[in-house]
Amino acid sequence: RNLAYMFQTGLGVAKNPSEALKWYRLAAAQGNAEAISSLGMMYDNGEGVAQDYTEAARLYREAAGLGSGHAQHNLARLLEVTCWCGLG
Repeated sequence: RNLAYMFQTGLGVAKNPSEALKWYRLAAAQGNAEAISSLGMMYDNGEGVAQDYTEAARLYREAAGLGSGHAQHNLARLLEVTCWCGLG
């Protein structure tokens, strides 16, 4: 997840959202809640992918279920801002 963050933010490497997605997905596949939450944020913001609030909410829910406080916060913010009561 740290390598993904570096590529996402350009910390010590050239900023590369595609590389960030690749590394977040690898960490997410291993059940890393913060990586799943970070993927959600990338979909939420349309960073390296088409903006997709439904996918962001799905990922935030998954990460929140694994105990990510960041994901819980981001999901609440997303639902409040978009007023999407039907994300079910």
